[in-house]
Amino acid sequence: MRDIDDALSDIAGIRAQLASSTRFHGFAPAAIAGSGAFAFLAAMAQTLWPERLSNDPARYVAVWVSVAVASAALILVEGLARVGRMHGAMASTMVVGTARQMAPFGVAGAGITLILYDSAPGSMWILPGLWQILIALIGFTSLANLPRAIAWPAGWYFVCGLAVLKLACGGAPLSPWMMGLPFSLGQAAVALILHRDTERRHARF
Repeated sequence: MRDIDDALSDIAGIRAQLASSTRFHGFAPAAIAGSGAFAFLAAMAQTLWPERLSNDPARYVAVWVSVAVASAALILVEGLARVGRMHGAMASTMVVGTARQMAPFGVAGAGITLILYDSAPGSMWILPGLWQILIALIGFTSLANLPRAIAWPAGWYFVCGLAVLKLACGGAPLSPWMMGLPFSLGQAAVALILHRDTERRHARF
């Protein structure tokens, strides 16, 4: 029994190593583009109806948390439907490995948002820039499993995050486009990169 357990453990380790170096194909370009469209529409709505959607920091944050949840749900649902077709027997291993890479940043963003929302609402101006920096870090840490060109939108998010933080520190009011512009353009770039990667892969087979 011990030999069997050791063999199973070795197989699991090999699968994990293969997953860590295998291109993840679970992200659908259409879903990524859709999340960018959510951001653009949210920014437009906040611009048109600021008295309802962005008149105070708490309301502003609530809108963008809703956008984040809707975007994550769209990407997750499409990804789960896609990953089985793309990775076959390794699908569950790929999903777990990708989740381990990304989950810490998502949990950190959610935790910081909840703490500021509950205990320091006057400091919520920091959140748009911080969210974008966390998205950038997700992109950079996923380069082993995604097209290398993802480094460009990750860099975009990082620079935009720093710029938004600088503007907010300088006293600029929270604007819908502090999130809407970086996120919609960044997600569009990611979707384009994934789409081109899919086309290149199909052309080889």
